[in-house]
Amino acid sequence: MENNIPKVFFHRSKKEEMEFEVLTLKHFFARNIKLSCPLDRVHRVDFYQILYFTEGQGKHYVDFNAYNYSKGSLFFISMGQVQAFEVNLKADGFIMLFTEAFFIKNMFHSDLLSFLRLFNYHQNSSIIDTSESVFDTLLNEIYNEYSYTESFAREEMLTTLLKFFFIKVERVKRTFDSVRKNSNLVIKFTEFKYLLGIHFRETRNAGDYAQMLNISYNHLNKIIKNITGKTAKSFIDTFIILESKRHLAVSEISIKELTYLMGFDEQTNFVKYFKKHTSFSPVAFRKMLTG
Repeated sequence: MENNIPKVFFHRSKKEEMEFEVLTLKHFFARNIKLSCPLDRVHRVDFYQILYFTEGQGKHYVDFNAYNYSKGSLFFISMGQVQAFEVNLKADGFIMLFTEAFFIKNMFHSDLLSFLRLFNYHQNSSIIDTSESVFDTLLNEIYNEYSYTESFAREEMLTTLLKFFFIKVERVKRTFDSVRKNSNLVIKFTEFKYLLGIHFRETRNAGDYAQMLNISYNHLNKIIKNITGKTAKSFIDTFIILESKRHLAVSEISIKELTYLMGFDEQTNFVKYFKKHTSFSPVAFRKMLTG
C-alpha cells in the first residue's frame, strides 16, 4: 500500500553515544522537508518522546485522537504509540527523544514509578496543560546542557535535570488529580498491563488475568477502575481495539490475518467486535486513514 505508515526508530549519530536528543520545535519542524517520513504523516515511534510548547497553537495527533496544544502544553508519547504532527512553523518549544536503553542505564529504580505514570497512556491523557514558567527554564537548561560543547559529565547532568523535570511534572499532575493513586495499585495495574500485552491473543477474559496475578476478579476490577476509570472488560476491549488500529495503520496486513493475530477464530466475529467499539469496519477505518 502506497500509504503504509512507517515505524520510526531512534537515530543516533556516530559521534553521539547517548540515546537521547533534545531539539527546539522550530528546528524540528524546519527539517521536516528533509525527512524520509514527513512529520504530518502518521507514524509509530520506537522511543519515548516529550513535547513542550512555548509558542503557537495547533493540534497533535496521538493514537488517532486529536489534541489541541498551546503555550504550556506538555505531551508524553510512549514507545509504540502512533502519532502525527500538525507542522506549524510559528510554533516553538522543545522536543526530547530517548530510548528505553537510555532510561534503564541512567534512572534508578525509585524513578520507575514516576516514569510509568507519566508515560502510561492507558492511565493518563497524553497531554498536560500547565502555565508554570519553571518548565520554560528547565527545558532551556536541558537544551543548553545537551548543546554544550564540553562533553565532560554531560550525560550525568542531563540525567539529573531529567529527573528533576519528572518530579516537577508529577507535582503539577497531582494538583490535577482529584484522588492520588496508591502506588501499590499502580504497580499491580502495570503488572496486569504487561500480562495483557503478552496474553491478549490467548484470552480477553479479565478473570484469567486476575488468576495470573493471584487476586480476585473483583479486586482486579477495582484496581483498573481506580487507575483508569474503566471496568476490566472495558479496558481489555480498549486495548484490543487500539492494537488493531495500530496494525491497520502501520501495515498491509489482511483482515483475515489480523483476525488471527488479535486472537479471534472467525473473521466475521472480529469485524463485528471492531465495528461495535469504533462504529467502523476494519476496512473502512483503514480507508479513512489513507484517504
